[in-house]
Amino acid sequence: MAEATTNTKVGKPDTYILGIYITLLVISVVESYSASSREIKNDLMEPMVRQLTYLAFGVVTMIACSRINYTKYVNYGNVFSLIAIGLMLFAAFFGKNINGAQRAVHLPGFTIQPAELAKVAIVFLLSLVMATNIDHKQGRIKDRGLWISAVIVGMFGSLLVMQGMTNTLLFVLISLSLIIIGKVSGKAFMRAVLLFSVVVAILFGIKSCAEANTLSDPEKAETVQTKQAAKATTPRASTWDARMDRFFERFRTPLYEQEITEKNDQEMYSYMAQAHGGIFGVLPGNSRECSRLPLAFSDYVFSIIVEELGLFGGLFLIGLFFTLLMRAGNIARKCNRAYPAFLVMGMAVMVVLQAYFHMAINTGVFPVSGQPLPLISKGGTSVLVISIAFGVMLSVSRTATQTSAEKDVRKEKEALPESMRAANPTRND
Repeated sequence: MAEATTNTKVGKPDTYILGIYITLLVISVVESYSASSREIKNDLMEPMVRQLTYLAFGVVTMIACSRINYTKYVNYGNVFSLIAIGLMLFAAFFGKNINGAQRAVHLPGFTIQPAELAKVAIVFLLSLVMATNIDHKQGRIKDRGLWISAVIVGMFGSLLVMQGMTNTLLFVLISLSLIIIGKVSGKAFMRAVLLFSVVVAILFGIKSCAEANTLSDPEKAETVQTKQAAKATTPRASTWDARMDRFFERFRTPLYEQEITEKNDQEMYSYMAQAHGGIFGVLPGNSRECSRLPLAFSDYVFSIIVEELGLFGGLFLIGLFFTLLMRAGNIARKCNRAYPAFLVMGMAVMVVLQAYFHMAINTGVFPVSGQPLPLISKGGTSVLVISIAFGVMLSVSRTATQTSAEKDVRKEKEALPESMRAANPTRND
């Protein structure tokens, strides 16, 4: 009975988005096996079995999320966001230290990366804010929506600031993308850019002050032992400085003249892998660099893909994510309500930007920073989060009214809270 009275007409999931998801799964299986050399300890198949388990769980999650009517994500998204915020707070104070930063929550049998959960959580929250702050007369986002969005980005960024600024940049770009979809005026968009620039500057200042304080602590220590103990707790500060130094070093010294050290081996071996791949690649399973490239199975898996599939393989992957963005945009333009339009585009932008950040880091366009390649890099939390994003996009494609039938439009409006019934400003009639 509830299904008949509250749910809108249910259609089929978008075949393009589903096809992209399946294609990424196939690439993940093939390339994860190729890039697992450094993970192998005793059992040759153990890394592969672990990744297949993650992917299987991700598929189940994606199917479950796609079967939920998008209107339910108004409440489910809020619950998910509260959980993500709680885990980020816990990780900041009691989290497991990974690569010099407290970034993981260790539970019996598995580890959660709250920063990954935050990517979906912020899309849920921003979509809610945008949809509830649309001027019905002008058909565009109110300034209040911009201010609230900036507060949300600042809050999430502050919780992750000690892990670097890449996620904060991702949050800002997601927000600006949704603001563009909301058809704000040119002046309002410039105000939003200025507002987010201030937020980023404040967060950067907080991070810099934290670095300065932690770096000064070892010098104030009275004994050699306490100095060493203090330094042991502040590796991130030196890590960030070293990464930026290496990034700008390439403009002073050609890469082929730089010596490979423990500090720059990730970047150097990733460049070698891509150069070795050439135009057509060496084919899957023939990677030369996967055995010596650190994190070849996660942060640098794109380099292994280019090595094995060549330039064409890399361009295919770039085009695949671009197609996802275009398909989500097509769905958003057909939605009658604003909320599903923001939701489907927010999830798509999050996935695509994360993928392009990963590729930019691998190719040296951005400084080194850990960003997994969606569904392909190994990691249970990342696979789960991206599967949720795909599930939500498929849910919108199935359940959001994309016709002008008066009966369907009325049912959809009644299923949403009154404050979220604004018409889609990007609707194509």
